[in-house]
Amino acid sequence: MKCVKGFTLIELMVTLVVAAVILGLAVPSFQRAIATNTVRSTTSDLVSALNAARAQSMSSRTRVTITPQGGDWDNGWSVVHQSSVESDETYEPSAKVRISSDIASIVFRPEGGLTVAGSTITICHEDTSIAGRRITLSFLGRVTVDQIAGGCGS
Repeated sequence: MKCVKGFTLIELMVTLVVAAVILGLAVPSFQRAIATNTVRSTTSDLVSALNAARAQSMSSRTRVTITPQGGDWDNGWSVVHQSSVESDETYEPSAKVRISSDIASIVFRPEGGLTVAGSTITICHEDTSIAGRRITLSFLGRVTVDQIAGGCGS
């Protein structure tokens, strides 16, 4: 008797159905993980810029200012140095991330402190169920990050 190797049509269809079910369950969780990572990434970028600006203000003994691009934090932010030694830097937030703050600009004094005390910046995703982050700046320039419980929609 001749041995025929291969898959039957039924075996192939069952495999495709199982693959479709697995993908249907996995894709939403991947999208949520990507959204959470975009908020974390933007928060990390902004915190790094704040800490670098503070360190540069103390090392150069000049003021360093962080301003929102075009007056809106959603467009990104710029680090502007008074000294001619450092070059100015521009940052952009991740896609679908919203940054809100009532701060017009953040100015680090030469000793590392801020000109405005108790400043906060909120970073949220367009999907309000994704947990956001709140960056708080103390008068001395210390940066702390807190997670917004329940997402930004609550």
